[in-house]
Amino acid sequence: MSLMNRGMIFITFFGSCLAMALTIVSLGTKFWITARAKRISNPLESDGIINFGLFDGKKELNVAYGWRTYDIDVLHLLKYEPEFMSYGMWLGTVVAVCGSLVFSALGSVFVIITITRKSKYARGAIKLYLWNFLALFSQIITIILWLTQFYMKLQFNVLSREDKDNMWSSEGMAELGYSFWCITGAAAATLCNIFIICIANSDRDVEQVISVVEEKSNGAIMLY
Repeated sequence: MSLMNRGMIFITFFGSCLAMALTIVSLGTKFWITARAKRISNPLESDGIINFGLFDGKKELNVAYGWRTYDIDVLHLLKYEPEFMSYGMWLGTVVAVCGSLVFSALGSVFVIITITRKSKYARGAIKLYLWNFLALFSQIITIILWLTQFYMKLQFNVLSREDKDNMWSSEGMAELGYSFWCITGAAAATLCNIFIICIANSDRDVEQVISVVEEKSNGAIMLY
């Protein structure tokens, strides 16, 4: 492997690390959904701010008496208020995010292995493709599942039954938060990795062809 190819492959290490960092941010923050809320009975005198992640979040409600803050337990809502979110899609999202993190980590590890083992580049390149494709697949599944969750459920309601019984509504006031967009950034970083690996691999193939031609030419010269 040439020094240039080695450098290109090493760049994917940083791409994998970036994907891992963005995935960790998405898991650790509470802004997969952000929304406003109003009371149907007095919308001009009420206001609410809601945000939550895959596991917990926070809501702040004001009914002209000042802001009051409440914690949101997503797992509790999934268990006791199944209309809040689809449990299957939520679980699939969590599994896909964790899979993305694991595959990105394996991709970064195999970058180091590949550039330090000169004689096993082909096998290492296959593994680099594999882990990056699996990471990208997991990230795409995460995006699809959460978008489906949003358009089927969360755009209409992000409130508990108790809040709805108190005439609160968030319909049409919810949007995707930055925690979700971190996953799209991770997918972009992984896709860049795949392109870089393709370019590095194609350059290596060209080098091999040139070396073969040179060997044949040298052999022909020796015959003369």
